[in-house]
Amino acid sequence: MKNLYLICFFTISTFAFSQRNYEQSLEEAKAFGSFKSAENNLLDAEYKPEYYRLEMNLNPNQLDYSGKTTMHFTTTSDLNQIKINAQPNLSIASITYHSNTITDFSRAENVLTIQLPETIPNNQLDSITISFSGEANSTSNGLKRGFHEEVPVMETISEPWHGSSWWVCKDDLIDKVEKLDVYITHPTEFKVASNGLLKSVTAIGNGNSKTHWQHNYPITTYLVAIAVTNYAEYNNSVTINGTNVPIVNYLYPETLSNWTASLDQVPSYIEFLSEKWGDYPYKQEKYGHAQWNRGGGMEHATMSFMGNFNFGLVGHELAHQWFGDQVTCGTWHDIWLNEGFAEYGDGLLTQNVYGDNEFSNWKEYNIGLITAENFGSVYNPEAENQSRIFNYRLTYAKGSMAVHLIRYILNDDELFFQSCRDFLNNPEFTYNYAVTEDLKMSLENSTGMNWDDYFADWIYGEGHPIFDVKVHKISNSNQVTVTFNQTTSHNSVSFFQTPFEIEFRGGNGESTTRRFNLTENGQSFIVNDLPFPTTSFIPNPKFDVICQINSTVLNNEEFELNNSNQAKLYPNPAKAQFTIENKQPINEIKVFDASGKAIYNVKGLNDTKIQIKTNSWPTGIYMVQIHSGVGIQLKKLLIE
Repeated sequence: MKNLYLICFFTISTFAFSQRNYEQSLEEAKAFGSFKSAENNLLDAEYKPEYYRLEMNLNPNQLDYSGKTTMHFTTTSDLNQIKINAQPNLSIASITYHSNTITDFSRAENVLTIQLPETIPNNQLDSITISFSGEANSTSNGLKRGFHEEVPVMETISEPWHGSSWWVCKDDLIDKVEKLDVYITHPTEFKVASNGLLKSVTAIGNGNSKTHWQHNYPITTYLVAIAVTNYAEYNNSVTINGTNVPIVNYLYPETLSNWTASLDQVPSYIEFLSEKWGDYPYKQEKYGHAQWNRGGGMEHATMSFMGNFNFGLVGHELAHQWFGDQVTCGTWHDIWLNEGFAEYGDGLLTQNVYGDNEFSNWKEYNIGLITAENFGSVYNPEAENQSRIFNYRLTYAKGSMAVHLIRYILNDDELFFQSCRDFLNNPEFTYNYAVTEDLKMSLENSTGMNWDDYFADWIYGEGHPIFDVKVHKISNSNQVTVTFNQTTSHNSVSFFQTPFEIEFRGGNGESTTRRFNLTENGQSFIVNDLPFPTTSFIPNPKFDVICQINSTVLNNEEFELNNSNQAKLYPNPAKAQFTIENKQPINEIKVFDASGKAIYNVKGLNDTKIQIKTNSWPTGIYMVQIHSGVGIQLKKLLIE
C-alpha cells in the first residue's frame, strides 16, 4: 500500500520526481488511529476458514448498508463455539447455523463469540452465516463514501486490520481462504469493482442489479475489496507464458482520458516483472485497477485501488501482486517483505523503462530520505503501531534499498532474480505467508551463502554507516591505497558489513570503478591495476549502499614523506621481519593484504620501535596501519 502524502526535500532530475509518487504512508494511520491492532486480538479460534461468500447491499446514494458473510471452515480441534471478528461499528442482525437461528452470542471489542448448539468434531468441514449492517463513513472508515464530480462512490480498505470494520471475517494475516465469492446488490447505473473474475451482472428489478465476482486463489482478508460508482471501463490484456490475462480498469468517466496513456504501458510492466519474478501470480483471472478517492493505492488481489495512475504508484501496486499478495507477510513486524520488495519493483521498472541514470537517481533519493534520520530498522518492532507499519522512510525506502543491497551483494542478477523466484515459489510460502527469517533461510538455500551479518546489520539493526574514505596516491605510478573508516548513526550496529565501490577518475576524463569488501573498520586496500593516474574519486558512485559520506581525502605519498613526523618502516621489501620506528609511541598496528583482509593486529604496544616477524606471510603487497597519538599512518610493505 502507498498513500499519497507528498514529500519534496530536493529535486534530482526533471523526470525523477516530477512524475513520481514518493509518499509518506500516514494518511490511513490517521484515519484508523483509534483502532487497536489485530495483534491485540488474535483469535483463540480452533478452526481454519476455507471459503467466504460475501453478500452486500451497497447503494452509494445512501450511507447505510447491510451484508451477510457465509464462512466455510475446518475445525482444528473439537469445537463448541465460533470466534470471528466484527468491529463495534457493525451491528449483528442474525446468525444462522444449519438453517437454525443462533441467539447465544456475545461481543467484546472486535471479537464476536458464537455458542454452537452442538460440538463439531476435529477436522470437520462446516459453515455458518452471519448477517450484519453498518454505515459508511462511520468511525472505522473501512467502508467510505465520497464523491467525484458530485457522483457518489463507495470504497473499502482493510489493511492492516480493518476488514472487520465493514464485514464479518476472521481478520488476520495468516488465514487465507481458498475461494471467495462476492455478490453486491446495487443501483443499476453503477459498476462494482472487486477481486477475481466478473461472473455476472444480473438485473433484479426496482432499478437494481446484482454483480458477482469470484476469486479462486488463496486470499487474506485485508486484500478483499469492493468499490461502487459510475465507472467507465478501459481494458487491455497481456499474454504471460501462453495465457491471455485481461487487464480491467475501472475509472471515473471524467478522468479516464487523463490516464489511458499510462494504463497502456501496464502490459509491458507485467511482462517485465513476470520475466524477473515468475509468471504474474493471478494469470488465470485478471489484473486491473479501480479508481478511488483515497490518496495513493492499495494492492487488492487482482485489482489495485488507485488514487492516480502515475508511473511509480502503478509499478508499486503491480509489484505487490507478487510480494504481498502471492506471498504475504506473516506478521506486521515483517511488513517490509511486502512494501520493501514492492517499492523495489518500482525501482526495477525505473531501471528497465528509463535506464541506469534514472535508477541511480531513484536510489539517491531514497538514500537521502533514509539518512535524514539516524535511527530506525527495516524490521518493524512495533507491530501494533499503524504509523510505524507504514513509515515510508523505513518500511518503504529503507526496505527497498535493503532489497537492492541483496542484489548488490550477490553481484549476479541471474542469481538474484532466481533467489526471488525461489522464495515466491517455495511451497511453504507461495499463496501463503512468510516472515523475515523465512526469507533469510530461502536466500541461504538459493545462494549457498551465510546471511547472518546482512540481516543483523541491515534488517534488524538501526541506522546506517557513515564513511571517511582516504585514497593515497603512490608517487610515480598509477597505484593507490584506499582506507575506509566507518562510524554508525545508531549504536545498535557497531559496523555495517557491505561491498562498496569507488569510481576513480583521471585528468583526461577517464574513469574506472573498483569494488571493496568491507568486513571491519579501518580496512586498507591496494589498487595496482588502474590504467591512469587518479586525480579524483567518487565513493558509492551509483548509490548502491545506504550510507553517508563524511569526508573524502586524496593524498600524495610524496607529500606525506616530507612530514618529519612520519613513521619509518624497514627493510622494505622485507623477508623474515620488518621494523617500524615512530617519534610518538605506537599504540596499535594492523596489517591488511591486497584484498583488504586484516592478517595481523596487535594493540596496547606503547613503544616507539616495533619489530614484526613475517616468516609465514605469503609474498605480496601489504598495507600497514600505524596508530599513534598523532593519528593513523599508512605504509605499503612488500614481502619477498
